Amino acid sequence: MIKETVYVIHKNGVYSHHLGLKYLLHKNHIALEYREFSIFSKLFRSIAKGKLGLAKKQVINLLFFISLLFSKNKKVVLGIAPYDIKLAVLLFFLKTHSVYYHTSWTCWDKSFQPKKIKSQKILRIWKFFLEKKVKHIFAVTNVSKQAILSNYRVSEKSISVVFHSIDSAFSKQNSTQKTKNSFVYYGRLVRQKGIDELLAFFKEHQKATITFIGDGKETEKIRKVSKEYKNIALLPYLRNKKELQKVIASFQYLIMNSIKTSKWEELFGMAIIEGMSQGLIPIATNHSGPKEIISLETGYLCDEGGMSAALKNIIMTNPNNQKKVENCKKTASEYTINKISEKWKAIL
Repeated sequence: MIKETVYVIHKNGVYSHHLGLKYLLHKNHIALEYREFSIFSKLFRSIAKGKLGLAKKQVINLLFFISLLFSKNKKVVLGIAPYDIKLAVLLFFLKTHSVYYHTSWTCWDKSFQPKKIKSQKILRIWKFFLEKKVKHIFAVTNVSKQAILSNYRVSEKSISVVFHSIDSAFSKQNSTQKTKNSFVYYGRLVRQKGIDELLAFFKEHQKATITFIGDGKETEKIRKVSKEYKNIALLPYLRNKKELQKVIASFQYLIMNSIKTSKWEELFGMAIIEGMSQGLIPIATNHSGPKEIISLETGYLCDEGGMSAALKNIIMTNPNNQKKVENCKKTASEYTINKISEKWKAIL
């Protein structure tokens, strides 16, 4: 019997970020529902494109926000980018409700954030939100937690590090033989994932193979190169996690060649954990997310621009990585839904 409902409010719902929370709530007979706050732009777009399903979803979101004005004490987990001006509007609707903040952002000294700080008023609103309004903060990494503690008057016990959890599909271990010097990248196929450097490297080192899995602005570029080089392959985005698990299990290494922009860096890297669960050794640029996951015992970290040198060294030396493989699987086991769910207990 359902006792109550917790609502996750986000600009764009990312269900995989709350698997642990959902598991915990289900065990305690609490429902979890998702709502989005970027309503009107999506509503107009859905009407213009005739997407009735999306339009219906936005009507549900709109009615939910109206209902907030006539109710109280709902539990809401809010995900919103640092210093987003929309927080001011959201707080108007959430003034009588219990708000929990979920963030993966790792820089809170106002030197690097996805949203431009447009006024001192916005900073005051965010200060009030973090220090007084929020009942608890769920940070995705320890780096995120420490950054908030260093810049705001928030007690350490008011922040929990919850990471992200891997889908249960990755609990399966295939006995698939791994192909020597086989590399895979999966995720968004965009410039800031270091696609150009990877293509250039594997054009020059054809005894190693790389497979790109995903979709994005760089898809056609990769497809064109893959037709010219047999060691470079492209697969479409795999939404089904069970299918993805089967595909990646045969690779030896996972690459995450992230490049920092003025508004973004790799804040976690879910693919790293998923790959490690299947015995893939991660090789990543040393952004805040990968640095927290990967150690000398589990993989390789390099500076931006240093991926080619790191890959060349691995291919040339052919290191015995069996111990790393074992450590990867052990590390990934700490990110199961069951274990991560325990870190969300402050919501109860």
